[in-house]
Amino acid sequence: MNKVIRAGIYIRVSTEEQAKHGYSIESQRTRLVDWAKSHNYQVVDIYADEGKSARTKISNRKELLRLLEDVKNDRIDRIIIWRLDRWFRNVADYYRIQDLLDKFNVDWECSDEEFNTSTSNGRLYLNIKLSIAQNESDQTSDRIKFNFENMVRNKRPISGALPIGYMVAGEKQNKRVVKDPNLSQMAIDMFDKFEETLSLNATTRYLHDNYPQRPIRYESVKKMLQNTLYCGKYRDVDDYCEPYISKERHEKIKSIIKKNHRVNKRSNHVFIFSGLVKCYGCGIRMSGCNSYRKHADGEKIYFGTYRCANHFLDCRCDNNHVIMEYILEDWMVNHFLTKLESYVFEVEEVLDKREVKSNARRIKDLQDRLNRINELYIDGRIDKEKYDSDYIKTKEKISELSKEPTIELRNLEKYKKALNKSNGLALYKKLTNENKRLFWYEYIEKIEQNPNNPTRDFVIFFK
Repeated sequence: MNKVIRAGIYIRVSTEEQAKHGYSIESQRTRLVDWAKSHNYQVVDIYADEGKSARTKISNRKELLRLLEDVKNDRIDRIIIWRLDRWFRNVADYYRIQDLLDKFNVDWECSDEEFNTSTSNGRLYLNIKLSIAQNESDQTSDRIKFNFENMVRNKRPISGALPIGYMVAGEKQNKRVVKDPNLSQMAIDMFDKFEETLSLNATTRYLHDNYPQRPIRYESVKKMLQNTLYCGKYRDVDDYCEPYISKERHEKIKSIIKKNHRVNKRSNHVFIFSGLVKCYGCGIRMSGCNSYRKHADGEKIYFGTYRCANHFLDCRCDNNHVIMEYILEDWMVNHFLTKLESYVFEVEEVLDKREVKSNARRIKDLQDRLNRINELYIDGRIDKEKYDSDYIKTKEKISELSKEPTIELRNLEKYKKALNKSNGLALYKKLTNENKRLFWYEYIEKIEQNPNNPTRDFVIFFK
């Protein structure tokens, strides 16, 4: 072996397993760290997903995603797990991850089970084991679903996550979903206000202003207004709980929301600066919205605007300014070339004054240093503590330099070509909105509002 094996320890335990079998994070951690030391592995990091079942989506297992990111960054040579079922119980997910590990030459092993994937018989055994684990998981899932269905039929709660106005109460074996006296009026006002205004925005703002102790978001209001629990129905079981509104009223509200949703889709406007405009208040990318003006003859002329969703939908930002797209576009056309010229001049000035060093050369020198460290350790000229320290520091420096863009790699040619064109932006107005958007995306990283004049003055950040 050319170097000490760098190991990443992956631990997973679901809430149910921890309660039932005592498979705690700490017990797995202790066992796997001791096992790694007994095999002379260098433990790089420990990745622990707590409260996650093996069937949880990969995208929701944050520590597993962090582990895979370190695999891509060459921080790990081997992954250690307790048993195969800590890794996956889904055959398809397993092979997706295995393809990634194969690509980066990273292998894995279990501390309490033996698997040999280098032979056809070993791979067959692994497939059988995974298939059995998935089948057991499927059967467990079916049993849980059956139990939940039985609980719902008996009008017992299966979750503590309830919409505003409801709570779980009662003895352990006789719990029921009942009205929450502290938030009942808020639930009543939500339905009354929506029927009065026919607007989700107005309803959200009303609840935000009158019930600040219970912050609520636009999407939550939309979902709750359509939740069948408020008319006493849950999973096709009538009279599941005490209703707030009648079924007829609930259907009427759902139809209004559906109708309003269709109206909002009538315009097919393409937003030129979608994803580029940044709110000065909270920093999020501002949303493109359809607006219109009504002419004397009744014709509606649609145009684009940009606004902060955190203000207009969720009442979580003070920026209530709406940017007209045609005003922003005029400003960009009038200022783009001047701002671009200043940007190119500033970058070139920095390049002239700075001694540029190639990161590629520095990375190569560090990789040569890694080879020397390995040779010194193999020859016994440095101890393991010194080897670990120097090896980790060198690898971290390589990783930093690999991510850091070198200033000499900044390509100004496309900006200079835009400046040198004799016609400038003369052809811009002839472009479709799709092509206009592509044009801005080519050069612009983001556009920030000027807080002193947020609807008519902006700051451009180039890529």
